[in-house]
Amino acid sequence: LQNVCFPLELQGMDKKKREEKARELLKIVDLADKEKAYPSQLSGGQKQRVAIAGVLAMKPKCIIFDESTAMLDPVGRREVLKAVHEINKKEEITILWVTHYMDEVTEADRVLVMNHGKVAMQGTPKQVFAEAEKLQEYHLAVPQVTELALELRRQGMDIPTDLITVDEFVNCLAEKLA
Repeated sequence: LQNVCFPLELQGMDKKKREEKARELLKIVDLADKEKAYPSQLSGGQKQRVAIAGVLAMKPKCIIFDESTAMLDPVGRREVLKAVHEINKKEEITILWVTHYMDEVTEADRVLVMNHGKVAMQGTPKQVFAEAEKLQEYHLAVPQVTELALELRRQGMDIPTDLITVDEFVNCLAEKLA
């Protein structure tokens, strides 16, 4: 709670109001039950979400996340991604997500692929990941589901190359096997 209160204190907000607002922000990042916890008592993903709540206290219109999940375990990664996705939708804050983990961008509105400081590809996730060979030229992977779909296609199965989510993949397989 105190970490999230700090930026609110800098804004001149009185103690009662800033604690109320900090509790709201902790609720947004799904950490309302951790308001009295010390950093040493939190997981990596929880620490990231506290930091996000602190940034939200500053009322930004845009937040840039640069490799924010790189040091997290799979659970922490999912927690942070879920929180960021919720913030984008509920708080209507623009999110710029910089990552090498392609599975993290499947729900993005738009994907930009950079190569040597220049935009090499852009489009929706489906459009970008449908060009898996081109991504591999840039030494980037595609989402695991897309890779599996491509391998099944190489093995002779008539399967689309633009599958990017597990649900799409499962639905496609169910259709093919029915």
